[in-house]
Amino acid sequence: MAPLLILNKKSQALSASGQDGEKLRLKACTKHFEDSKYHFHPRMLLAFHTSLKTADISPLVVLAGISGTGKSQLPRLYAEAMGMHLLNVAVQPRWDSPQDLFGFYNYMEHRYKATELARALRQMDLLRGQTENDDARVRGGMLLVLLDEMNLARVEYYFSELLSKLEMRHVAGPQGGSRHPASIEIDVGSLVEGDEPEHLLVGYNVLFAGTMNEDETTQALSDKVIDRANVLRFGKPADLKRDKPPRHQPPEHYIQHTDWQTWLTDDLPTDRKEDFKKTCENLNVTLARIHRPFGQRVYQAMYRYVANYPRWVPDWYQCAMADQFEQKIIPRLRGLSRDTDEKAGEVLDEIGQLIADLHDTALTGAFNEVCERPVFQWMGVNREHEHE
Repeated sequence: MAPLLILNKKSQALSASGQDGEKLRLKACTKHFEDSKYHFHPRMLLAFHTSLKTADISPLVVLAGISGTGKSQLPRLYAEAMGMHLLNVAVQPRWDSPQDLFGFYNYMEHRYKATELARALRQMDLLRGQTENDDARVRGGMLLVLLDEMNLARVEYYFSELLSKLEMRHVAGPQGGSRHPASIEIDVGSLVEGDEPEHLLVGYNVLFAGTMNEDETTQALSDKVIDRANVLRFGKPADLKRDKPPRHQPPEHYIQHTDWQTWLTDDLPTDRKEDFKKTCENLNVTLARIHRPFGQRVYQAMYRYVANYPRWVPDWYQCAMADQFEQKIIPRLRGLSRDTDEKAGEVLDEIGQLIADLHDTALTGAFNEVCERPVFQWMGVNREHEHE
């Protein structure tokens, strides 16, 4: 399998461990956005960054919205500024199986036809035996895979197997003793007796994001995918501007996976644990009245997101909770109608009050506006006019 991820000879590892390192890299992201003439609200950058940090429980970050709102540019610029490898995978409407992601064995040519993604994942596999052609700097770094226009095909057909494997990564021990339950078997044709099948293990050094246009030509995400993802919605632009041609700028420095791990945490500060639990319990009681409660998976994903939100940000807890209302709770209300659902009015009012308590005026305004429509259909928050 030919190498795919190639570093410039001058590329160097970037030491960015701990909170100071994380803060420095996010500041570099903001400057890179400005230098590239792209404007993303600081909350959008923090939400994307925090969502990637929770990949162990929410393996996919989805950037949804109308076409032309910068959904593809955010991951690209983020990867460049952070010093991550980036692989852009253009999803095709005909995709209907995992073979479209990983390739297949061509029995006419008697060889395995690998995709770029399969080659990249093999290079990033930390538990695979290293060969003389491997670049240790590549394997020691981070890879961000971008599934561009991921809902042109039905996501469950081509991505569900990988999504299930990503959820099982924690069972693969550091020495690879339990790698098979979490690994992906590659079809390389008939095996000689005694040969082991080829497997790929996608470690935590690989992150996944996807863009999603929402129109009549695309497929909606299922509840299974939504529960395992953080969905960031891009509202319509406040001002229409002339487009800027994309410009690729490979990073001179690359971040190490070991540094990325120092940015992660499993727990909330003690003084916030009770607040979080009480809010989620109130939410679930409210959602149960319209038969749309959430389970342990969503609760744990919300907890991990809030715990990993950068704590040097003013009102970090309120910002993180507001993000999770938008990403995990509000989408559960889709299709709700005050006219046909008996308890819709009181449920929307109670959730609206919980959102108001977070003092996020943009989210509160967007939620109240949607509640006035006959059928609830969430389209995201436009923060461009917020005072910064």
